Amino acid sequence: MKDSWLCRDYESGDEYQILSLYKQVTGGEMSLDFWKWKFERGPFGKGIIKLMFDGDKLIGHYSVIPMNIEIQSWPVRAVFSLNTLTHPDYQGQGIFTCLARETYKECQHLGFRLVYGFPNGNAYHGLTKRLGWQGFGKMNLLHKGLQEEAYRPQLSKHVHKIYQIERFGEDINTLWHEVEGEYNVIVPRSKEFLNWRYVEHPQVNYPKYVTRDNSGKTVGYIVLKTFRAENETIGHIVDILSMNDEDAIRGLIRTASDYFLDKGIGNISCWMQGNYSCVDVMKAEGFIRKEQTTPYPYFGVGAFGQVDKLGGNIKSSANWYLTMGDDCDVF
Repeated sequence: MKDSWLCRDYESGDEYQILSLYKQVTGGEMSLDFWKWKFERGPFGKGIIKLMFDGDKLIGHYSVIPMNIEIQSWPVRAVFSLNTLTHPDYQGQGIFTCLARETYKECQHLGFRLVYGFPNGNAYHGLTKRLGWQGFGKMNLLHKGLQEEAYRPQLSKHVHKIYQIERFGEDINTLWHEVEGEYNVIVPRSKEFLNWRYVEHPQVNYPKYVTRDNSGKTVGYIVLKTFRAENETIGHIVDILSMNDEDAIRGLIRTASDYFLDKGIGNISCWMQGNYSCVDVMKAEGFIRKEQTTPYPYFGVGAFGQVDKLGGNIKSSANWYLTMGDDCDVF
């Protein structure tokens, strides 16, 4: 760190230099609309961004966005870490660590309790070794090949009906309040969060389905995404939530399989931690654990100040209900 460098908060208009730095660091493009969606339109508040300048040149960027979570049904103010950037000519000079610490000081002052995220390998090392994060390694991946989908036995006579939807309604809030006590650590799946995440996203059109019982009550939902890489196309279950109802979960999973099969996609995958009910049904439907072959993503969490008895729940990755949709920067 040089004394001549300036660390300061984001100011309106800085986003253009931020997008330029993003391209220099990652080689990819981020649209201004996508940036605003993440940092200005979030359901829990605007992002907190710290910047490092060498004169007029932006050389470092660290940011978080408010992302409330529930720990055993208790609301806890948290932030989600994303878009760590250091100019290629300034690597290894402490910029990342300095900006992160300044960000965390402000977060603690504002009453946030913890930070979490899905960093790449380089950031993961810095966060766990220098910034006090507890690292949990790579995310668990469940995968299934769809090329030879086997004959499916009939579900029970109480099969739930599946409906494709455009937006999440008040029925989702009712579902969330009925199931929230089953999850140790989770971002509340309210209609406000889900609509921001999957309906108002400026770049991705997510197929969304709900399942309802014979009385018309919504008992679960699923969100899908098609991922296209240079050499492969994969179907993703980016989010799923359901009452503890095997038929409902199975119906949602089979809806996902049918959707991707109809599009000629032969593989389907998702993130799923712990021993939640979805995992057992997915395994029964042919999903298996598969090692990640890329260095991304890892998962980790850091606490601001003292961790009380509720905070102890965050120290086990199995307590977190995490789907691909929780990484709002990538999926």
